[in-house]
Formats: sequence, C-alpha cells, structure tokens
Amino acid sequence: MTSVLNTWLAREYTDLVSSQEGVVVLGLHGLTVEESQQVRNAIREAGASLRMVKNRIAKAALAEAGIAIDEAAWDGSCAILVGDAEAALGASKAIRAMFKGDAAVRLRFQGALLDGSLMDAAQASLIPSMPDRQTLRGQLATLLTGSARQLATLLSEVPASTARAISARVDGGEADS
Repeated sequence: MTSVLNTWLAREYTDLVSSQEGVVVLGLHGLTVEESQQVRNAIREAGASLRMVKNRIAKAALAEAGIAIDEAAWDGSCAILVGDAEAALGASKAIRAMFKGDAAVRLRFQGALLDGSLMDAAQASLIPSMPDRQTLRGQLATLLTGSARQLATLLSEVPASTARAISARVDGGEADS
C-alpha cells in the first residue's frame, strides 16, 4: 500500500512541477506552526503555492520532470514552492523578508528552476535579491533612453551655448560704449 501511495504522490509532484515556470526547493528547519502558516500566507498572496514534501519522493519526481537538484539539498524538512516565474520570485522575496535575521539557519534556498534555468543552492539563495519583471523593464528603458537623452542634450547645447556667447558679447559691447 505504501508504494502505491508513494507512486501516486510522485506522479502528482511530477505533474505539479512540470507545468510551472518557477520551482524552488526550500529547506525549512525549526519553524513553529505560526511561522509556517505565515510563510504559506505570504506565498499564497504572491500567487504561488507551497508543498511540504518527502525528500525521497520529491527527488524522484523532480528527476522525472528533468529537474536535477544537488544531493546536498535533500537534508531535513523540504518544501517545494511552485508558481509562474513572477510568483515564485515574489514569494521568495516575501519569505526572505520574514526571516531576515535568521534566514541562513531556518530557511535555505536549496535549488531552483526559474524560467528554464536550473540553479544550485548558491544561485537559488540569490533569488530574493533578483529584480522582478517590471523593475527590469524600467531599468532597460532607462538604459536605452539614457544615451539618446544625453545625445539630444549635447546636440541642443551647441546652438544654445553659441546663442549665450553671442548674447554675452552683445551685452558686453553695449557696456563698453
């Protein structure tokens, strides 16, 4: 009976992670029930979902879905955060904000698949510091328009400075008379 249940869970996890753009494997250590509920609420508000998983079953399901997470990631209690890329990013930021001081001890980003990019634990721990899509668009727009704006300012300054120089010369000539 246990193997049938495990097979069913592995199939469910495989279907779950195969259909998502963002999959983050988290290690949650020593959370109280209240903290665990706060984490789930923050993730839900970001549009993602969290599943506490059995390591062996989750490892098999992720491998079947083509997501290879490092063996070192599978120690202690693990959870899988899933959603689209923006939801996974937002949920990761919300979780990190909740555990600012003791995040390294009680919350670990152990691996991730984000927009088709597989990340190890070191790379996954940087997810909360990544800018979201709207911020990236703003940065890109600023970058693209910045040079054009500087060029336009430079080109408009040539005739303006010439006009100021002529005006100063004329004003200076009238003062001499």
